[in-house]
Amino acid sequence: MFRFSMSTLMIWLTYAAIICALIGTFTIARQRVLASPNPAAEQEDWDQWRDEAARQGSGNGPVSRRVPKTTEPPTRVLLRDYFATSLITLIILSTALYFATAAMIRGVLSGPAFEPDLEDVG
Repeated sequence: MFRFSMSTLMIWLTYAAIICALIGTFTIARQRVLASPNPAAEQEDWDQWRDEAARQGSGNGPVSRRVPKTTEPPTRVLLRDYFATSLITLIILSTALYFATAAMIRGVLSGPAFEPDLEDVG
């Protein structure tokens, strides 16, 4: 049966705070990227990168690159077209990492569950 404790409450409150912070930060990042004051400069930088990738893809560079298919900067495409998918993935992976870490820390702080009998040794 589930036993409520102060450590359980702290784990859940910390989890809620972290998830809220991640969602808020990700949403603010999306708003800032989509409402960028100078999207023309970002587009120009992306076009320069595509031209450089095309040059390196033709064998004139240190590596052989493929030209990216998208004509828009990938950050803009990610946060505009794939925001929900990215946010869900962020929440799932953060949840898994948080609870694995919380379980390990809780186990370390709770101490050993048994004490070995060392009288028979030796």
